[in-house]
Amino acid sequence: MRIVVDMQGAQTGSRFRGIGRYSLALTKAMLKEGRGHEFILLLNGLLDESIPFIRSEFRGLLPNENIRVWNSHGPVYGFDSRNSHRKNVAELIRESYISGLKPDVLLITSMVEGFGDNAVHSVGRIPSGYATAAIFYDAIPLIQSDVYLKPNPDFEPLYREKIDYLGKADLLLAISESSRGEAISYLGVAESSVVNISAAVDDGFGVMEFTSEAESEIRKKFGLDRPFLMYSGATDDRKNHFSLFDAYASIRIDLRRRYQLAIVGGMPEDHLDRFFAYIGKKGLSRNDVRFTGRVSDDELVALYNLCHLYVFPSLHEGFGLPALEAMSCGAPVIGSNLTSIPEVIGTADAYFDPSSITSIARKIEEYLLDDDKRLALRSHGIEQAKKFSWENCARRALGAMEACVGYPGLLEKIGDSSEQEAEEGKLIRLIADESRGVSRAELAGVALAIARNEEPDFRRLFIDVSEMVQRDSRTGIQRVVRSILKCLLESPPDGFVVEPVFATEDGVGYRYANRYKHVILGDGESLNDGKPIDFSRRDVFVCLDMQHNVQPAQRGFYAKLRASGVKTVFVLYDLLPIYMPQFFPADTYSDHSRWLGVVAEFDQVVCISKAVASDFEQWIIENKPESQASVNIEWFHIGADIDASVPTAGVSEQERVAIQKLSTTRVFLTVGTLEPRKFQTQVLGAFEILWSRGLDLTLVIVGKQGWDVLPLVSRIKDHERFGEQLFWFDSISDECLANIYESSDCLIAASMGEGFGLPLIEAAQSSMPIIARDIPVFKEVAGDFAFYFSGVEDIDLAEAVQTWCDLYDTNRAPSSKGMKWSSWEQSTQRLVSLIGI
Repeated sequence: MRIVVDMQGAQTGSRFRGIGRYSLALTKAMLKEGRGHEFILLLNGLLDESIPFIRSEFRGLLPNENIRVWNSHGPVYGFDSRNSHRKNVAELIRESYISGLKPDVLLITSMVEGFGDNAVHSVGRIPSGYATAAIFYDAIPLIQSDVYLKPNPDFEPLYREKIDYLGKADLLLAISESSRGEAISYLGVAESSVVNISAAVDDGFGVMEFTSEAESEIRKKFGLDRPFLMYSGATDDRKNHFSLFDAYASIRIDLRRRYQLAIVGGMPEDHLDRFFAYIGKKGLSRNDVRFTGRVSDDELVALYNLCHLYVFPSLHEGFGLPALEAMSCGAPVIGSNLTSIPEVIGTADAYFDPSSITSIARKIEEYLLDDDKRLALRSHGIEQAKKFSWENCARRALGAMEACVGYPGLLEKIGDSSEQEAEEGKLIRLIADESRGVSRAELAGVALAIARNEEPDFRRLFIDVSEMVQRDSRTGIQRVVRSILKCLLESPPDGFVVEPVFATEDGVGYRYANRYKHVILGDGESLNDGKPIDFSRRDVFVCLDMQHNVQPAQRGFYAKLRASGVKTVFVLYDLLPIYMPQFFPADTYSDHSRWLGVVAEFDQVVCISKAVASDFEQWIIENKPESQASVNIEWFHIGADIDASVPTAGVSEQERVAIQKLSTTRVFLTVGTLEPRKFQTQVLGAFEILWSRGLDLTLVIVGKQGWDVLPLVSRIKDHERFGEQLFWFDSISDECLANIYESSDCLIAASMGEGFGLPLIEAAQSSMPIIARDIPVFKEVAGDFAFYFSGVEDIDLAEAVQTWCDLYDTNRAPSSKGMKWSSWEQSTQRLVSLIGI
């Protein structure tokens, strides 16, 4: 079967309550059970804050492409009557989208949503060929309408509409036998159409051993200085708190002095004020009744394990999950004899009448006064809890859905284009009927939502070139961007259209960079530039360029991409500002840290070397970003063939004359922006020592002026050998650089830190020997094909250069001729392979 699971039960505020936990746990269990079925999770794009969480929850259980997001025009929440048109249209859009997925069964995890949030549910507004199943939790508001419906006239019609939709479902999956009975009695559903699949608790709930220090710490945190009774759960009236307070106040005075009552969990302030006032009237102190406030899952498990007796006095439950949680943790549990609670507790000895204060009090006393009986109840609870498992729930749910559709006789999944067009036409007609008198702005919003739900026959590979579009800084990063983009445009991955895009920090969203695209291709300019990009779930977005300001400003846009199913990938060039902040301007550390925080939130980070990948893994460990468990870290090596990198051209007459002078002596070349970490100052100092020794050597420095190098620039320009044995080429073209490589004899790579070390590859392409600092990335790139040095003093490099000269003159210096390197085409193919397209 193809089963589409509507996950809105885990998208609204319910995700923080039992419904959300139930929706996630049951769906995960069904995926693990499998039984050969295909699963698609359906998410509401109007509830986009929850989408990254759900995607991360199902990572490894379900392919990302099987998590679909449908869009509608909002807001649609029911409590505002002005939303009624959008709500009705959204219901039609949702049902049409589901039909397009061609499921055998649609499973709705929670129908009763959408009152104060943008959840959307309906059944049967558009005729469909699939069966609809829904999880049925309870009919409490319907049964207790005097409490829940009549005092709330805005809520009642919305709730009854949801109940009507539940009644139209083909199958209800009840969470207990009690709730199954409610569906039959109060919704009028046929007995054969309701199946009890039960419920369970997460694996984290279990018996624990505590050290005396750990127990003391948690008791101190919550003010529990005595053995304690415990209740946990919601605080609405049906939970029967006041009867519990009355019962506790009426137990024997010696027991009440010995035991505290702990009310565990957060609650609204007005509820807490009511409870404080009530216990005061009963002569109870705030130390007798402790209110813990919100607790973590680990703290809840600890409190279940430590409590002396767990009391569950609820008047009405769909299942009674807190009681099962407590039993799983070894707490002796007593509880109400009503609705589903006896199903959970499983022994009549533990039940009381929740409407009788005396009954509750006597049952509490019974188990506080008899240790053997309490220990027996504890043992019973642990064994009883084992009967409830998500695996069993999943098997029952899948069996019920299989029976509902007559499995294995399945629906045909593939329809022709005319069928799809007919469905789209039907949706448009239905929306038109709903939209008479609606403003053009509303209709435009609806049209945009429908367009977002459509998927083109092709996939788009978006390449962020924001820095390149605004200014080509001619740094190593820009060379990578130009080169990879050119390869992708000339040879797109199968099924993809490659689209360079750009953004600014002034507005949210990316735009097509068509003019730059055609500059790269060399086929003229496009006038269709700057249009906002369209995207759909199968697309891929690669942040190939790097901008410290633009990309953090687009954080929310990346989240929208990811929520829509667009895979979002960042290329990471280095973490040098993090681990070598002394070599960068003051703000660079904070800028790069902020940028890395954005990078770590998304699907994949592809680093330009193994060394950078190791640095990023270390950064993840040190900074523990929230998404650390989900980001996929890979690495590749960038290409090095200048001719394939959209090289800049042009050699000035002054540059040509300077290059001609290089042929008269042994020439050492260093390439890279002038900045402190490149250690050009050490290189120049080393050659001054060598010149003082009478060595006839030439030093060529290639690189534009960076930061904090004014003394170095002055030193170069004012040097007595400048223009004769010392040359500086600032902001030259790739063509000019190639000529310099051809005219040089040895490359010196003195940098203290690099992401890759492209000059080493470029030198090897010219069969030029290499002298390199012994840092990990240079050894990764050059291996045994370079001569390495260490030390930061001028004399250290001077001695290394002289030693290399001696070795070279006797044919013992390492040669770069066997060094392996990738072409830009190979590098691009590797990147595409790592991204998985």
